[in-house]
Amino acid sequence: MLLALVMLFPLIVFAEVQILSNYPLKKNNFEQVINMKNYKELVEAIKNIEEVKDVYLMEEEDRLIIYIERYFILRNVYVRGNRGVSKEDILFHLGLREGMPVRDEEFDSVTLQERIERIYMDKGFLDVEVNVLIKKSQDGYVDVYIDVEEGPVYFTEGGVYKGATLPSKLLDLKIGLVKGRVFKESFYRESIFTLQDFYTKEGFWDSFVYYEGMEKLRLNRPFLHVLAPGYRDMGRRPLRILGALLEGASNLFGYPQNTLSALFGRSYVARPVFRVFEGRKYQVSFEGANFFNREKLLEITQLREKSVDPFSLEEAKENLLKAYRRKGFFDAEIDYKAEEGNITFFVREGERYKMFGEDIPELFYDEDRIESILNERIEALKSKGYILASGKVEKQLIKEDKKVKVIFVIDVGKKHIITNFVYLGKDKELKDIFKKHSRKLPAVFNGKLVEALNLDIQRYLLKKGFMDGRYEASVEIKEEGDSIKYTYIYQIHEGPAYKVGQTLYYGYNKTALRELEYMTVGGKRYSEAIDYATFENMINSGIFTGVSIKTQVDHENREVHRLIQVSEDQRGVLDLSLGYNTEEKITLEAFLGAKNLFGVSMSSGLRYRRSAKRELYDLSLQDDFVFSRKYWIKSNLFKNYEEHKSYNLDSYGFSLQPGYRLGGGASVGPIFSLLRNRVDGRIFNIRKQGLFFLRSLRDDPYSPRRFQYNSINFSFAEGDAHYRKLDFSNFYILPAGVENKISFKLALGAVWGDAPIFDRFFLGGLRDLRGYSFEEVGQPKGGRYYSFGRLEFTFPIREPIIGILFTDAGSVKDRFEDLSKEIKWNVGSSLGVDTPIGPIRLDVAFPKEKWHKNYKVYLSVGYYY
Repeated sequence: MLLALVMLFPLIVFAEVQILSNYPLKKNNFEQVINMKNYKELVEAIKNIEEVKDVYLMEEEDRLIIYIERYFILRNVYVRGNRGVSKEDILFHLGLREGMPVRDEEFDSVTLQERIERIYMDKGFLDVEVNVLIKKSQDGYVDVYIDVEEGPVYFTEGGVYKGATLPSKLLDLKIGLVKGRVFKESFYRESIFTLQDFYTKEGFWDSFVYYEGMEKLRLNRPFLHVLAPGYRDMGRRPLRILGALLEGASNLFGYPQNTLSALFGRSYVARPVFRVFEGRKYQVSFEGANFFNREKLLEITQLREKSVDPFSLEEAKENLLKAYRRKGFFDAEIDYKAEEGNITFFVREGERYKMFGEDIPELFYDEDRIESILNERIEALKSKGYILASGKVEKQLIKEDKKVKVIFVIDVGKKHIITNFVYLGKDKELKDIFKKHSRKLPAVFNGKLVEALNLDIQRYLLKKGFMDGRYEASVEIKEEGDSIKYTYIYQIHEGPAYKVGQTLYYGYNKTALRELEYMTVGGKRYSEAIDYATFENMINSGIFTGVSIKTQVDHENREVHRLIQVSEDQRGVLDLSLGYNTEEKITLEAFLGAKNLFGVSMSSGLRYRRSAKRELYDLSLQDDFVFSRKYWIKSNLFKNYEEHKSYNLDSYGFSLQPGYRLGGGASVGPIFSLLRNRVDGRIFNIRKQGLFFLRSLRDDPYSPRRFQYNSINFSFAEGDAHYRKLDFSNFYILPAGVENKISFKLALGAVWGDAPIFDRFFLGGLRDLRGYSFEEVGQPKGGRYYSFGRLEFTFPIREPIIGILFTDAGSVKDRFEDLSKEIKWNVGSSLGVDTPIGPIRLDVAFPKEKWHKNYKVYLSVGYYY
């Protein structure tokens, strides 16, 4: 194929590297990056692209042709006639998603049709007709058209058991058939195993069962079972009756037309049909057996699993004798008689022997108990460090006394202890790794301890870009008394640090390449940290739904190349949301926006928000990467209305906030704003300018265990009021053990000058002092200084339910030196559900004053920092 393509271009002057493909590729920078020196490693990176099937090369003296064979891509799936099953449900069961490469050899109309029909038949649509049309375009895309004629829903009426002598109602009960339930064919296909087990337990050891299919009927009488499936089989059990009624309600709401038709005498029902070959029924009895019950004896014989013949009967006899002897019946005798399916075992148990020995209670002999005692003793020794301890049991039979002497012979061996991990080096981060693992020592020798240290060393080497890094561990062994002590001594050879090589981008159809380069963190030296920072930049830009970064190591040139694949989000956004918290009550928010404007991360949005206390119109424009990785900018034009405890505020204004990234999640920059505020009949036209510092760090962009948010804002206000304002806030989430978390917040604020009430400080309510009413602390005019602290401990109850214990403390004053006086505080607890956007939680807070009477209750979503 490649040769034919090359022959089509004999007169073209080729560049050094040319990319050809069977179908058009998504936008990429392959030709700009790949050259004759690096193509081998970069081609290997290209093979990691999900939709690439294979890559072929043709090398010539002065040029290279790379031929990329691409899979077909599923572009659209159109479904018509699917009233009972959603498109999303169909795609989920088929394992398909729009945009995925089509690799499956069975991706054809017949196979898809059969699979969709099975989906429908498992939901009761037994007459469903599905037609699938697959259209493949010349540019390598696949569109799938699915037409469905669902037909009626069939309900289960009862089972048909051909060849069975047992009552059908009994067999229905045993396989779990419930009259009135939506017919699910796959359930009945699988129920042959349940039916076979039942027949075997009933003594039909030669029986055989298989599923023949189903009978479909149209009833001309009301089929009331659809309102309470299985009700008649429940007797007087209220909980089961309630379950039946709930299932009937599910029928009514899930399939209203079919359920009502069944009630009015036009129902469609189905019966699973089974073929049963019962064979002979065997009756087994055990005469003289007292110690074991019949079911246990039958299990010991293993006759149900084997055919009945002279050999299996002899084997059953031996199995019974072994079982009795394991329990101390050493004089037991067993015989049997088999006539026309009736098998009788004659058991003479004899007297049960007792056991005795050192540290063994004089009880009846029981090998299971003896083995358990031996294992307990061996495990106890191993937990103390005797990891090679082993043992066996010796027994002496004393028939005249009907006793067994039991002797445990245990080889204790030496105690094996890991005493220390030693690092021969000076790197601080490695020293910290060794300190972390050394805190667990001394400890009983356990290979997992060493393995955990080795994995941390490997992660460190890869994280720092030491791709050739290795470690050598020698073991110093000392024998002291009954102990063998191990000291692991490590020498770590980091090797050369690898450089950052080339970066391949794939999938940026609308985004400018230069914008991707702004988001990509580079440098001379490779480390996993730059990949993580790049990933965060791209996800936080808001223009991608997915980002994948894969590396390809070039050991010869000591470089790490990167392949960055992106999936772009829709450029237009319409979002409607409805929320509730106990402070603002119902909150309605609507957002209309556009992102990825002009191929960059610039976005704009018009937001409307309405609650019991606020109304906001906001027009925003922001760019997270203004011609550089270092700069970002946000601007807002807004109209806002807020209801406060002692005043109402109407505000109009414009704000501009350019930022400069310092690194480590930190930004700094100026603040500019023009505001027109109306409060209590007075108008304040104010110009503000100032500086901000902001830092946000998390160890995972989606489910962080560690989170840090710090902000400092300082501003000067001029116009109808002159004042300065400082606001300082720190919020942290830290792990406390494996599953628990601690979060805390510390905040301070100050205002100097004649600040209006809307720029003074209040505390109280959901966001700070939860034991007090909204803005209760600081009334009536607000304070010029405030301090606030919050501490929370979060622990799991049962996933995803969590519990939270918290305390808040704060103060609002007109003089800084008074902040430490009359501090308000509260304690409380919460019950919540953990979600990706933060906990949904119910808080109960008790203030220090009359806590048993003045408690507050809040319902909220997310973190407040």
